[in-house]
Amino acid sequence: MAGHIELTIQGKIAIATLNRPEKGNPFDWQSVKEMGNILEQVEEDETVGGLILTAKGNKYFSVGADISLMQNIEGKEYAQFLFAGMKMCETLQHLKKPTIAAVNGWAVGAGGEVAMSCDMRVASENARIGVPELKIGLIPGWGGIFRLTRLVGSAKAMELVLTATNVPANEAQQIGLVNRVVPLEELMPTAIELMERILANAPVAIAFAKSIILSEREVPIHFGETYEALSSILTFLSRDGKEGMQAFFDKRKPKWEGT
Repeated sequence: MAGHIELTIQGKIAIATLNRPEKGNPFDWQSVKEMGNILEQVEEDETVGGLILTAKGNKYFSVGADISLMQNIEGKEYAQFLFAGMKMCETLQHLKKPTIAAVNGWAVGAGGEVAMSCDMRVASENARIGVPELKIGLIPGWGGIFRLTRLVGSAKAMELVLTATNVPANEAQQIGLVNRVVPLEELMPTAIELMERILANAPVAIAFAKSIILSEREVPIHFGETYEALSSILTFLSRDGKEGMQAFFDKRKPKWEGT
């Protein structure tokens, strides 16, 4: 059976591409399993610095859960599929390496939830992002409401979720849902350039910084500040920390080891 997601490696950047554009790049059991395997591979591969998630086609990033699956399952399998997708999104969000969603079109339902699980989102001008499940009598189940609220605030999230609105790219940028909006033909070059800028920094420091940002809403500020300070000490003591400062004084580019 052909894979639903293609993985390619470009230098230090892994690119995972949803590749069923004729169906809107939906998620089914196979897609969830393949994404889990890809995330594990990216995390363990020391030659890979970060992950870009995108999709084939010029209309859909992902329309969400595969409608043919949703029409033919009962409550037990729906619950199993929901928790599998939720675990996949959590794994994506907490990957130690940076992630960027290059949103090439509509990212709605589970597709929007996956995009929001990435650290950053670069969207094409034709993109829309949303979790419109209320239109069919459901609510998102892969953490979409929580992630949307943390990205745009409770008032705006309340409006978007309860009205089941899919946000156009330019508005998504204005409310902080996406980082950049570019023409479709510039989408991947922009995402790659952004990832290359990130990966010019020390891998250990990237992992700590990402962890601190993700914990910001989960711990009291004094615990967060302490965690940040302790992380700073660890980076100072790391080989990359020593190399980075020495390279600064030597006026040369640092050579990161990831330790």
